[in-house]
Amino acid sequence: MEKPREESLGHYEMLWDCSHCDTKKLLGKTHRHCPNCGAPQDGTKRYFPSDDDKVKVEDHVYTGGDKKCASCGSAQSAKAKNCGQCGAPLGDAGDVGRVTVPKPVKKKSNLLWYILLGVVVFGVLIWFMCIRKKEVAMTVTGHRWAAVQEIEEYREVGEEAWKNEVPTGARQISCTRKQRSTKQVQDGEDCTVVKQDKGDGTFEEVKQCKPRMKSEGIDDDWCSFRIDRWTKVEELKAAGQGLEVAWPAVPPSPVKDGVGARRAGKKEGVYTIELNDGKNNRTCDVSEGTWKKYKDGQQIKAKVRASSGSIVCSEL
Repeated sequence: MEKPREESLGHYEMLWDCSHCDTKKLLGKTHRHCPNCGAPQDGTKRYFPSDDDKVKVEDHVYTGGDKKCASCGSAQSAKAKNCGQCGAPLGDAGDVGRVTVPKPVKKKSNLLWYILLGVVVFGVLIWFMCIRKKEVAMTVTGHRWAAVQEIEEYREVGEEAWKNEVPTGARQISCTRKQRSTKQVQDGEDCTVVKQDKGDGTFEEVKQCKPRMKSEGIDDDWCSFRIDRWTKVEELKAAGQGLEVAWPAVPPSPVKDGVGARRAGKKEGVYTIELNDGKNNRTCDVSEGTWKKYKDGQQIKAKVRASSGSIVCSEL
């Protein structure tokens, strides 16, 4: 993820409240001791001021976050070697810590649980009403088939494509501009101002900006053209009963090669098994292999939907 662009808006003093005499809004950098009672500043009690209470720090030189004296708990400069309050050495003193701006806490909602419960209940109902299956004894009573044979002719056809995809051999090419894709381009920035505690009694206001993007169309040449292709021109159909399929005969081509020549194209068969469950006649369209697997008069176990009684043909 791209790092936001940052711009410093200036350094300001943190505030603190004296816990001894209750003096409010003392300055974090200027007032190392309470000017009212003399108590040392507690660096852990600093807070960000409101916009009306901000005091700017001029010519601020940042040397690091304050240290917290282990003996008296007062906040001392990062450069100090001994505590200015009690004189204790600060060699192993820890950082006073920094104040962070709390993120808004989203109120927890039970809506998600209700949605999940609804999905579970709906799923159980769907399974019970539509998916649940049971086995039923059936007899194979017959086989039917339908056959379709396509006929293709080599002829001139009109097509369209992007200019770089126009095939070799195309003619009468005519192109116009048309949007082919999009790209993301910057459309200004979205900026927010954040406060960053520097840990030395001051904070910095920083403007963080992320680029705002928008989609922009990319045009290209869309072309129409004429070209010779093998094209479906006719379908020959046949149907019958039994396990022998009689495909329609393909007539001879009127010309041997070139425009006007004809040939056999794709062929497709529909294979139907007829069944009886002792009460009703049923049918299933299945693959050719499944169709040939069962013989007339054969007893089988077929799965049906428990709710509707319809055969699950895919499981024959």
